[in-house]
Amino acid sequence: MPINERFDSTQRSSFDPTDETVNNVNSNISSRTDSNSSASSSQLPTANEGDALIANSSGQFIAQPLDGIISGATLLTQGYYGLLTDFYFGGGATETIIDLNNVNTWVNVDINIATAGLFDYRPQGMKDAQPIGHEGDGSASDPIVFKLEGLDIRSFANFRASMAFEPEDDEGQLESRLLFSRHSGAQPSNDFPIEDVSLSMFNGADIDYVTEPMLSFFVGDTIDTNGVGDAGKCKFQIKSNVTGIIKLRALTWYINK
Repeated sequence: MPINERFDSTQRSSFDPTDETVNNVNSNISSRTDSNSSASSSQLPTANEGDALIANSSGQFIAQPLDGIISGATLLTQGYYGLLTDFYFGGGATETIIDLNNVNTWVNVDINIATAGLFDYRPQGMKDAQPIGHEGDGSASDPIVFKLEGLDIRSFANFRASMAFEPEDDEGQLESRLLFSRHSGAQPSNDFPIEDVSLSMFNGADIDYVTEPMLSFFVGDTIDTNGVGDAGKCKFQIKSNVTGIIKLRALTWYINK
């Protein structure tokens, strides 16, 4: 019995939690953990609620408000380009006469842009490529042509025309389209349309039929940006099978880059 008691006592003492060697190991582990935690904390900037940590070119994290990041991304990728007539400023719409000479013919629609009627909120890449997003003065002989420069084949857009048509005959039909011209070197090279039937007028003549045709399109490899000053373009046209008056209120392009 004394031998067993002596053996048990020796075994217990070798695992004594107060042993100096064990304490030193625990102390070193604790010291390294505290040091790593302190180093990690010192590398991170102070952030407020709603901030996101963004790494810069040097690999350092910078706290930025999330709202600002979202706004910056929107500025680069989304926007619209609106041309409004005096209709939205207390005046009247711009009128285009459809007479017997241009019935069943695609016609450029006149637009007189109001003094405060240009709303240019295109994605930043389009603004950098072209300071003004269109060419033409809005007359039938010099129509508004929207420039697609700054867009690539991942881009897409929606177009909306706001207008009314006053037919001189009952049971007429009005069609709308965007006519696209391609950039240089494209195959095929001819212009192409996206069309829609906007109005079927069966409620009599000499009244306003209001319509807002919406046309969607993607920017394919023949109308994307091919180089500086070399990209696709598009213009709005209508075709009526009866005489009457087009009363154009606004043209708007909604863009996703």
